[in-house]
Amino acid sequence: MSFAALLTHPLAIVTPSIPDPDDVDEWGVPARTTSVEYVNGLVQPLVQPRTGREMTASHQAGTELSSHTIFLLPRNIGQGAWIRDEPDAGRRFDITGVRSFEYGSAPHLEVDVKVVGSTEGPSVEGS
Repeated sequence: MSFAALLTHPLAIVTPSIPDPDDVDEWGVPARTTSVEYVNGLVQPLVQPRTGREMTASHQAGTELSSHTIFLLPRNIGQGAWIRDEPDAGRRFDITGVRSFEYGSAPHLEVDVKVVGSTEGPSVEGS
């Protein structure tokens, strides 16, 4: 089985950019655009994150934070990019490091990420 056949998790790499610094909104902030590249990857560990903790958030029960490694085929990942599930399930993978393995029979990237958010929404309690 090839390495590419192991990459079964549909993901999107989102890269923000400021195409024209003179194009500003009503507050003087430059308008941003985002480009989205759809890829398949392997998010490891699949069942248990490397590390995890829950942070207190005033507007919900807590925000999940965990560390993962995402395996991708070789590509350029732009400055400030993040990764999300495709379709978007509410998880954002903030990139903390990229390691390139260009040798051997399976060249690939190992992208270290911190997962912020959860696939479960905040609990809604009735009155």
